[in-house]
Amino acid sequence: MPTPLSEQEVSARGIMLRHEKMDNGELRFRLAAPDGTCYIRCENPGGETWENSHSHAALQEWTVVQKGQVIYAEQYGEKTVYRLLDTWDTVITTPGIPHNICMGPDSVILTVKFGDCASPDWVPSELLDRHTKPLTFKQAQKLCDTGI
Repeated sequence: MPTPLSEQEVSARGIMLRHEKMDNGELRFRLAAPDGTCYIRCENPGGETWENSHSHAALQEWTVVQKGQVIYAEQYGEKTVYRLLDTWDTVITTPGIPHNICMGPDSVILTVKFGDCASPDWVPSELLDRHTKPLTFKQAQKLCDTGI
């Protein structure tokens, strides 16, 4: 039978819990390890909202839509590609490719940061923010590539 670990046992292994409310209203619940890998549950308790566009030099993010719908956007030079993700759809980021997510109302995503996570490498993308943040969920949905 499994035995629960005490907070001391967990912290001795360098595992941290960090929970926060983001500026856009999202609630993020994190379980992070000393090697930089991380599990994040992100809940959007309100209306649609864009996150902040960014890329990573080395680490990758695997995202699962647990509930609702999200728009996933990636920037390739001047071209922005939009993709609608439904419940249980997944996406994996590519190092060096800027990406952003628009959370639909009451949506929940699960994200795992993996790969070379030794040093944080969150790189903002102002260009992708300019392309995504002015759009409503419905406007972005109309731009989605239905062939993916």
